[in-house]
Amino acid sequence: MATALYTSTLIQPPGNQHPVLLQRFDGQWRRASTWILLALWIYYALNGISPFVNEPTAMRAVSTNSGDSAAFERASKLVLFLVCMAFAVRRRQSVLRFARQMKLITLFPLLALILSPVSQQATRTITSALVLLGSILLMYSIAGAYTLDQVLEQLLVLGAVTITGSIVFALALPQYGLDNMGGHATAWKGVFSAKNALGDMALFFLTAAVSYRPRTTPMRALRAWQILTCLVAIAFSQAATAYMLTGVYVIYFAVMKSLHRFRKRDYVVLAAAMIITFFVAASAMVLFRPDFVLTLLGKDATLTGRTQIWTAVLHSISQRPLFGYGYQAFWLGLEGESYHVILAVSWMLSQAQSGFLDVTVETGIGGLMIVLLVFFFAFRDALACLFRSRDEACLSAVEWYLAVVLLTMLYNLDESFLFEPKHLGSMIFVLACAGLKQEWLRLQEGSLHAY
Repeated sequence: MATALYTSTLIQPPGNQHPVLLQRFDGQWRRASTWILLALWIYYALNGISPFVNEPTAMRAVSTNSGDSAAFERASKLVLFLVCMAFAVRRRQSVLRFARQMKLITLFPLLALILSPVSQQATRTITSALVLLGSILLMYSIAGAYTLDQVLEQLLVLGAVTITGSIVFALALPQYGLDNMGGHATAWKGVFSAKNALGDMALFFLTAAVSYRPRTTPMRALRAWQILTCLVAIAFSQAATAYMLTGVYVIYFAVMKSLHRFRKRDYVVLAAAMIITFFVAASAMVLFRPDFVLTLLGKDATLTGRTQIWTAVLHSISQRPLFGYGYQAFWLGLEGESYHVILAVSWMLSQAQSGFLDVTVETGIGGLMIVLLVFFFAFRDALACLFRSRDEACLSAVEWYLAVVLLTMLYNLDESFLFEPKHLGSMIFVLACAGLKQEWLRLQEGSLHAY
């Protein structure tokens, strides 16, 4: 204690300048870290892609595999990793605590590194896995340093910048803001890589805005603006998955709010009944009226070619089911195993249109099992808190965390961003899982104290 008081004061012993230098450095770091963190959030939101680049996503992925582009990509990954580690080292105690509590999430990039010797492109796997590890540690750092309200406030500001910017791009700079390269001439993509990315991010920002409780008039106005612009962006993105999941989120939000009126015992019974009813109704629609469901989603019987892609990817998985082809090293264009998938579907691809399949084809059965267990424990933590907690603040937090986990799972059935190293949706998912774990641990501690 004496040492801590001594080093925090401006009074210093003769010949020792360290305390005041450390204090100055801490002040400079705090000022700089706010802007660096905002830049990192924007980088993740854009998935590391300039909004002024307008070419098919698959071609961007292929172009980073060779020559100067590959060297630049490796250099940018190194810088990102070092910046993330700077935040993690500054808050190493809380980061280490989260790393121990979130063993499965921490294990995933380590598994990717362990499997790098069998990767189709080992260098790409190692650099990408390091970026993912750094990004996960950054999320642990944020989870330990900020309250949920502060995180939601950051996402509110980030959403205001990117979604408003997307509307401006779509209207004023259509050569960049419309998804012309994706074959959707009237669909908005804004500052994002594609129309689906705009729809995905707008929905995640919508959940943050709805869950945020502003305390000042400017923040209330920003929240209202965020909700409006996110709904506009989703509508004009013409992304069928975003349409469907926005409907799912609206139903989820309405159900959660209605359950607040009931006693806890009724809450458990009604929640279970509603969940069962929802899945029974959804299953019945898929089984007995698949044509209606596909029409509602704006898709054909092949889910816009997805079933053909999934068949080809499953064939590739069957050849290397245990270890996969390397993290971030399967989709190499006309090189390696992805050539056979592209040949089968006659379509240049950069993902399997399913996060679960991408995880499996890259990291094998081990990677898939980690992902499934992460979802299992996230849902377990959420349901335990919803059914047993009496704290309104805890319940509100868990409802947002659960919404993120649920939307992430559903999105990755026909889109792909699970454990993507530079994807904002992937990072928000990590934050949500960490938040659920914290609330579950608090609940467990409360139960022990009660006895």
